Order: sequence, then structure tokens, then C-alpha cells
Amino acid sequence: MKKWISILVIAMIVIGLSTGGVLAVREFYFKEEPDEKVRAEEGDNVEIHYVGRLKDDRIYDSQRIFDTSYADIPGIKSPAYTLTYQERERGEPFNFTLGEGVIEGWNENVRGMREGESKRFSVPPEKGYGKASEKLRYQIQKTESVPVYEKMDVEKFQEKYGEPRKNMLVEDDFWGWDKVITSRGKNWVLLRNEPEAGETYRPTGGWKVKVESIDSTAADGYGEINLKHIIREPIAIDSELLSVYDKKFANIPQLKRGMGQSQDGQGIIIPNEDHITVDFNDEVKGKTLYFEVEVLNIKK
Repeated sequence: MKKWISILVIAMIVIGLSTGGVLAVREFYFKEEPDEKVRAEEGDNVEIHYVGRLKDDRIYDSQRIFDTSYADIPGIKSPAYTLTYQERERGEPFNFTLGEGVIEGWNENVRGMREGESKRFSVPPEKGYGKASEKLRYQIQKTESVPVYEKMDVEKFQEKYGEPRKNMLVEDDFWGWDKVITSRGKNWVLLRNEPEAGETYRPTGGWKVKVESIDSTAADGYGEINLKHIIREPIAIDSELLSVYDKKFANIPQLKRGMGQSQDGQGIIIPNEDHITVDFNDEVKGKTLYFEVEVLNIKK
């Protein structure tokens, strides 16, 4: 093709010189300019629609959407979303400057795309959102013991339940079972947890626990309630709710922010054979990301 164009150029020049016309050469030059749509380059403002997915380990060869710019994703009637998918107003295209403010995997794959072009690509963790932090992963044993008797500060009790009085019955704000005031002092209230052995309760966190047994020494003011956590598949959890179970979870949003992650307390509870993992890492951390991108507009 190049050889043919060269011969044609020479022929045009010869014809032009013989007729005294340079304009013929000039006219040919403009006709040969490539007629193709503009490509995205570094520094361009790019407007796109996109869908981002993660692999769903619960179902073979399937994926779930973790983010999208579409209000209604084309061709999908009932989308499957990740556990911590953020509900927000969608429908507007996403604008960004190529090479700035987005993950490296996007820059590499969107660079060179034309207006109107669509593309599918995957982004490994090192070019996406990086590694997950072990500091945001916690373990809870599947079985645990809770004291039958609980001493609570009067002010804390008043905040949760109102003015305390003897034999007052209240519902535990985490476990969901009844507890009763057995005595009180000037600054404290003593409560007895009263779950029923063999019964299943649903804590504030959202999963189930079964009361396996209640220690017989409870009548002497001691004793323990033996529980088994029942979680069969991953569920979403909020650190604020879980902080009622353990105070260490109250600081999760600040901890995540300090690690450059989102500032919410969203996490996932994952059941294992002998324990439960509570993972507060953003779901995209340490994961390969799968994108579908459509370039709508490019501004140079």
C-alpha cells in the first residue's frame, strides 16, 4: 500500500510540474489525512459509562457489581451486587482526566480508546486498589461464653433503658434476649441475662446465635451462657453495630481512613470451619477488578 501511494505521489508531482500546478499536490495531501475518531491521550478529559465487577466465590464463574455509572445497566434486568455495594444516585457519565485521579489499570486501558468505543478489561490488585490490610481483619470464635450476670454503670443504663428499678425487665441491645435487674447500688446496676437454653437469637449484627447451655452455677451469682454463632454464608456488617459486641470495633472508620480506605464502617463477616472472619477492608482491596467501559466523549 505504501509503495502504491509513493508511486501515486510521484505521478501527481510529475503531472503538476508539467502543467505548472502545485495545487494538485496540495489537494492530494489533505485528502490523505486519516479520517478516524479521536483517541484518548494523557491529559485528555474523558467521559465514560462503566460497570465494575468482582468475582463471586460463592457461585462458580460468576461476578457481582461493586460500582457502576449507569442507573439501569444495559442488557441486565436483575443485577447481582456485592455485599457492600453503595446505594447512591446514578445515571450520569463519569468524567476524569486521563492520567490523574484514577487507578493505574484504568489509565492503561482507556488510553488509546476512541469516542464511541467499548472495551472489557481486568485490573490486578497492584494496578487497582492495592493489597488488603490484615489490621482490618478480626477473628471471632464460633463458640463463646457470656457471663450470666452483668454489672452496668447507672448512667449507661439510663441512656439505654431509662431509670432503673429492681426486677425491671429489658432487652439486651445486642443479643436480643431478656435481662432483669437483680440489684443496684449508687452508681451501678446488676443484671441477669435470661436467654433460654436451646433457643436461637438474632443479635443486632444480623446473624444467628444458639444458646447451647447455661452454666448451673448461675444461681450462685456466677455462671456462663455458652453460645454458638450460626453463619452459613458471608453477610455485610457495620462496625457501629458490632461495637456493642466489642468496643474495639468502634474505631474502625478512623482506622480505615488512616489507611487510605473509605471512611465508612462497612465490613463482611465470613464463616470458616472453626471461626468467623470479620473483614473491614474495602471489598475492592486485594481483588482483581473486571470492567466494561464505553467512551462517550474526549476533550483535548
